[in-house]
Amino acid sequence: MRIRIFPIFLLLILGLQACIPVQTPGIPTGTLNSVTPASIPTQTVVIPTFTVPPPDLPAVSPPDLIHIKFLDPYNGWGISVDGSGQLLRTVDGGITWLNTTPPDMTGIGYSTVLDVLNNNTVWVLVPNEDFFTGVLFHTIDGGLNWTSGDVPFGGASLQFLDSTTGRAMAGRGVGLGSNAVEMFQTSDGGATWHSVFNDDPSRSDSTDSLPFSGIKNGMIFLDAGTGWVTGTRPMAGDIYLFATRDGGATWVQLTIPLPAGYDSYQYYPQAPIFIKNDGFLPLMIYLQDTTELTFFISHDGGNTWNGNPLVAGRMIPPGQVSFGDARRAWGWDGGSRIYFTTDGSQTWTALTSSLDLSGRLAQMEFVPGPSDQFTGWALSSVDESGHSQLFRTTDNGTTWTLVVP
Repeated sequence: MRIRIFPIFLLLILGLQACIPVQTPGIPTGTLNSVTPASIPTQTVVIPTFTVPPPDLPAVSPPDLIHIKFLDPYNGWGISVDGSGQLLRTVDGGITWLNTTPPDMTGIGYSTVLDVLNNNTVWVLVPNEDFFTGVLFHTIDGGLNWTSGDVPFGGASLQFLDSTTGRAMAGRGVGLGSNAVEMFQTSDGGATWHSVFNDDPSRSDSTDSLPFSGIKNGMIFLDAGTGWVTGTRPMAGDIYLFATRDGGATWVQLTIPLPAGYDSYQYYPQAPIFIKNDGFLPLMIYLQDTTELTFFISHDGGNTWNGNPLVAGRMIPPGQVSFGDARRAWGWDGGSRIYFTTDGSQTWTALTSSLDLSGRLAQMEFVPGPSDQFTGWALSSVDESGHSQLFRTTDNGTTWTLVVP
């Protein structure tokens, strides 16, 4: 699992806007209980064998990738900006990339949203020029054939829980530290979508349980009813974490207790990462002289969140983060040191990396493999010549091999 590195919405904070956090009964608040490594379960991982390249999908020259998504050490998907843009997949760990772009898919680029359920089932959202509508493409045979349809959103966070159940959080405009959003849901694989919530004050049907104030930066659902939205407001001590239990129709802000003195800092949470019922909430803290990244942890499906940034080893420099399973994760800003945890983000160890992508790291992703081994990829940002590089590691990020030069 990973944290996506480019936001769906334009994060423009142009000023302060006061807001009273909404607190509704029924959802437990966060606590600061201690968590022991033994409470994090070991998961059994079934690794697919090497996949035979699909027929009728031509290989492309080394692509200029801007986004990747790997499911196992071999199979992955990617978006490139070559020419007018391409949708790609790989079956050999990123060495060879196959063109699976539908003939009628145009406008592929940084705003294109890729949601991969499994090796065969994928959705791709391409916004229209107005960014309020778009076209959703869907394949169930690994990209050999696609269906498409117009959708009432363009720039959106998109998540499918299974082959039929999907959620989308669409941006509806930003300004003065505020961000209107609209929630959509589908139960037929994305063929039809229904609006269940909006907080646009210009609309008569809007509600404010998820307030208009704050720039929203992420959405994640654990099941059809339970989900979270994160964001940021320029308010000391405010952790913008809202939860829903009814599919997004109503929301409540969760309280995350902070250590003494920490209520004077500002916070930037990102959407929680879930591995079954184990959740990890990335929380960036803007301290007086530095910025640090820590994690609050849940083992009950997000009902309660535990953490304490004051505990030694709990904070790392902000950067890309990828969870391989519920115990092992990596954090990296692209520099010469990569951070590794084996106890579910409770403590981190710094490793020396052979690769330095300082200022150039666009995305990092790790997936489990056979014999308790993990494979990772690091994608560099596109340079001035329009070119990116993809690297791969099998030793926790210590050494890297260039696979897309």
